[in-house]
Amino acid sequence: MKRALYAILLSVVVLSTAFKTPGGGNDSKSEKIISTFVVQSFKISKDGMVSWTATNEHGSLPYIVEQFIFDKWVKVGEVNGIGSPTPNSYSVPVILSSGENKFRVRQKGYDKISRFSDAVSYYSKKEPVSYAVVDHNQTITFTADTYFIIYNPYGAITKQGYGNSVDISNYAKGYYCLIYDNKLGGFDKKKVLFGNSFCPIVVDPPDWLKRKN
Repeated sequence: MKRALYAILLSVVVLSTAFKTPGGGNDSKSEKIISTFVVQSFKISKDGMVSWTATNEHGSLPYIVEQFIFDKWVKVGEVNGIGSPTPNSYSVPVILSSGENKFRVRQKGYDKISRFSDAVSYYSKKEPVSYAVVDHNQTITFTADTYFIIYNPYGAITKQGYGNSVDISNYAKGYYCLIYDNKLGGFDKKKVLFGNSFCPIVVDPPDWLKRKN
């Protein structure tokens, strides 16, 4: 009797396992999302707010806000999409450059394909940003917060971000390119002795000691 009961239970387990759908019966593909959004309106305010309304969303995906800075698109903000097909409104604060600014939004779904909005331009009348190398050649200061990129003498990015100052005390000697306020500049990093003391010394030999090219 016990053997018969055991055989019946074993048959039930085998049959139930055979008819189970892999993954618990859920089709994982149905849970994957691709970007389908359509922008109805897109605007930029003078105080630095990018706002847009989108429809035709079929799942929640992050919106990446990008700004065209000097020669490339740079991520400057992000917000999660609501994911419903009805109109949804979004706003992201940004830092405007003086003069022309250009923004767009981007989404990328599980298919790894990016979908972009049209680019929208805005002309800002804010004062242009300027910069100076101070603290005995150890700091760059800007007159206002700005997005910046610093390239080393070999063309690689040393640092990028937002702010009104950059610590360059550990930079090697040489000429660095600087992108700021959507403009191109540069600075010559000189050797500094006793940089962490009260009396740092900037080593700048006279022209007659410098190697001629």
